[in-house]
Amino acid sequence: PSAIASFMASLFRKWPDEVRLLDPGAGVGSLTEAYFQQFVVKAPKGASLSVTAFEIDPILNEYLGDYLSMLPERARAAGVSSTTQIQPRDFIAEGTFAVNLGAALPFTHAILNPPYRKINTNSLHRKLLSGIGIETVNLYAGFLALAIALTEKGGEIVAIVPRSFCNGTYFRPFREWLLEHAAIHHIHVFESRSNAFREDSVLQENIIIHLGREQV
Repeated sequence: PSAIASFMASLFRKWPDEVRLLDPGAGVGSLTEAYFQQFVVKAPKGASLSVTAFEIDPILNEYLGDYLSMLPERARAAGVSSTTQIQPRDFIAEGTFAVNLGAALPFTHAILNPPYRKINTNSLHRKLLSGIGIETVNLYAGFLALAIALTEKGGEIVAIVPRSFCNGTYFRPFREWLLEHAAIHHIHVFESRSNAFREDSVLQENIIIHLGREQV
């Protein structure tokens, strides 16, 4: 819902002259739009926003492309600049490849609503993530970890994810990795998922988490 997307975007604390935003699993661009609305108000005049959106669904990709194509003109009207690109590729495959290359970290900010799906021990995604030291049993945790890994020091990450990673033995390796690579600035817990997500039939108990990309 747009109200939740707007709340997520409002959690970011840093609004520098140059923002490189990652939106993995971008859908139709709802989270990027929420971030953009905050950016044009809070960033300095003349600031630049570069958006990289990953989305592999071809139908969603079409809507996302239409939305992103309008962003540069809207940015100019607001006194800032914007460039956009869609990556119609598998974020886990592309992200782990980038980490393995050891190149400069490309993003200052990340905002995400990742897919929620278990990943089997022998799956390609599990092997790719394990290859860069990320051990997890669900795709959402893999997306979140990769977003952190691709964000530069001092950067920020905001995500809406199930709260299942917060306890239990299955997610312990992921929790340890998370706390080694990021600081938790804020966790928002919903009083009722039926109120917040009444139109979406959400079954998981979700949280919104705001992370800083620094060691603690």
